[in-house]
Amino acid sequence: MKFKDQRPRVKEDPFFIGIDIGTGSVKAILVNSRGTVLGSSASEYTTRYPGSRQVEQDPEDWYRGAAEAVRRLVVESSIGLAKIAGIGLCGTSHAPILLDGGGKILRPAILWSDQRSGREVEELKAEAEKEISELTWNDINCTWTLPQLLWIRRHEPETYKKVRNLLISKDYLVYRLTGRMATDFSSAVSTLMVDASTGKWSGKLVSRAGLNFDIVPEILAPADVVGTLTAEAARDFNLLRTTRVTAGFLDSAAEMAGLGALDEPIGVIRLGNAGGVMTVKGKGRHRKNCLAYPHPVEPRWYYQAGTNACTTSLLWVRNLFAKKGRGLSYPRIDALSRQIPPGAEGLLFHPYLLGERSPHWEPCLRGGFNGLTPTHGKAHFFRAVQEGVAFSLRDCLAEVDWTGVSEARICGGGAKSEFWCEVIADVFGLPVVRMRYDDASAYGAALLAAASVTGRGIEGLAGKWVRRKDRFDPDPVRHEVYRKIHERYQAFAKGLTGFYKIDHCT
Repeated sequence: MKFKDQRPRVKEDPFFIGIDIGTGSVKAILVNSRGTVLGSSASEYTTRYPGSRQVEQDPEDWYRGAAEAVRRLVVESSIGLAKIAGIGLCGTSHAPILLDGGGKILRPAILWSDQRSGREVEELKAEAEKEISELTWNDINCTWTLPQLLWIRRHEPETYKKVRNLLISKDYLVYRLTGRMATDFSSAVSTLMVDASTGKWSGKLVSRAGLNFDIVPEILAPADVVGTLTAEAARDFNLLRTTRVTAGFLDSAAEMAGLGALDEPIGVIRLGNAGGVMTVKGKGRHRKNCLAYPHPVEPRWYYQAGTNACTTSLLWVRNLFAKKGRGLSYPRIDALSRQIPPGAEGLLFHPYLLGERSPHWEPCLRGGFNGLTPTHGKAHFFRAVQEGVAFSLRDCLAEVDWTGVSEARICGGGAKSEFWCEVIADVFGLPVVRMRYDDASAYGAALLAAASVTGRGIEGLAGKWVRRKDRFDPDPVRHEVYRKIHERYQAFAKGLTGFYKIDHCT
């Protein structure tokens, strides 16, 4: 005789996927309704350097990489597809994706680190610097989409004539997933074509780019559901068509959510391919030498000052001493660096491998080692690079308003290194905190998906999900040593900046 199961039916909690389109790879994580990460996956893609100071990627690689990462994640997690309720996305800022009338990509996307548009930047400054900064709350430089578009218009006019739609970074993935062209406020702001006070496209700046309102996408709130998966996307990602996709936001905005940096006492240090420091403010305004973006929690804004080559610098010097890094794991590099005293016995490194943003804003600036002697070995080089990046981040700190910040939360691949976190705490003279999950951007994107599907606010959800892992307090003696070395670092930086302004790159 069979007995009917009398246990009450409990509705299963939903799961969420966060996708981060990064500079070197796409990362996907699976999170449950309590904010626990159940699995993660990543897929790398190629960055191309077609000319001097030019950096590009194929947006189709982002889609293929995301599909590969999510398929692997779904298989390894063994979660029923019906349980995955939503996808949140974030991505690198500024990169323009130009589409023709059929939705096909016209050319590779120019990345934020590309420095080719120096001429266009100078022309914009000469013609409308005050007007643009007042409208957008941002300064003009090569990072932004507007001068990138003007470069394409000048050098590839036939391609530019075919443009029927403009998307920004992760918006291309949203389009491929749902078939709908849209952006969010933070990504739109990264174009330098939005009126920051209204949150709408500026007709003057869109026209200056040679575009019109039919070409730029509609601006949504980050948690707005753009749609569900197309049949093609559901097949490519191995998900159900009912899976909802949110509009998403910039990777830096996702970091703010993923780290729980939702109010002014919490500052952020990013130790990724690019580095930076960020602070939260109650409302936005123009602040010279900083990037200003709308915060995930309205009406707040956050300010960012960035250095271009952060973990990129350590990868570069690692490959100098070992082909493809063989035999030199990052823990091994940390162990070697610890053998050397603070200051690397006089060896200084300036991480200007890709030009520099804060505080110099000089696309032609180049990095270098100073103080070399025959006694310096590879361990000195590793420590000098890690310290040089910390000094560059310290320079960034001077550009943002750090007043009232009581805790600095650190994220990015470099934050996995306890030694590097210690160095940064000592250089800054501030406590540095790591959070429970390393991939703050992907985690913030998953949090956004949960907020969208459940209707719970980002702020309340982050308060329950985000947890500290460990803390690094500065050593007063080492901080004083680094303070003096940083003064020497800045003196060399001033000389390098002056030299490369005279010997301007082509």
